[in-house]
Amino acid sequence: MRHGMFQIVTAVLLVVGLTGCDSLQGEKTEKAAAAKTEAPGQAIALADVPAPARAVIEKVTAGGTIRQLEKAEEGGRTVYDLEATVQGTEVEYDIAADGTILTSGRSVPYASVPLAVRHAAEKYFGSAQGLKAFVEVEEGKTFYEISGKKSGGPLTLKLSETGQIVEEEKE
Repeated sequence: MRHGMFQIVTAVLLVVGLTGCDSLQGEKTEKAAAAKTEAPGQAIALADVPAPARAVIEKVTAGGTIRQLEKAEEGGRTVYDLEATVQGTEVEYDIAADGTILTSGRSVPYASVPLAVRHAAEKYFGSAQGLKAFVEVEEGKTFYEISGKKSGGPLTLKLSETGQIVEEEKE
C-alpha cells in the first residue's frame, strides 16, 4: 500500500513539476516577446528623417552638434532617438515621425538636482564623488538619471523627483 501511494505521489509531483516548468517557459517567452517590441536603433542620416521630425530636430539642435541619430521601433511606432551637444550641454530627445517630442533630457550640474534625489543617490553610491546628473521629462513627468560607480562598475540610477529609485541600469 505504501509503495502504491509513493508511486501516485511521485507521479503527481512529476506532472505538477512539468506543468510548472511549461508555465515558466511560457512566461519567459512572453517576456522575450515584450522585449522585442523595442527594436535596437539603426543609425540614420538627418536627411532620411521625415520632414516633421527633421524640423523639430533642427530646431532643438540649432547651433549644436548631433552626436547620434537613430531610428527605432518603440511600442509599434517609429521613434527617432537623438543625442546632441547644444551650447556645451548634452541633450537627448525621442521624437515621433510626426514631430512630437516624446522624451527630452539634458545634463545638469549635480548640485542643481533636488535634495531628495541627491540624498537617495548618495546613499546608494556611498558619496557624491564623481556623480553626474541628467534631467529627463517623459510623458510630462520629470526624472533624474544619476551616473556613478558602485562596486567598481559604472551604473545609472533613474529616480523620481522625490528620490524614489525607478530603474537601475548597469553599463
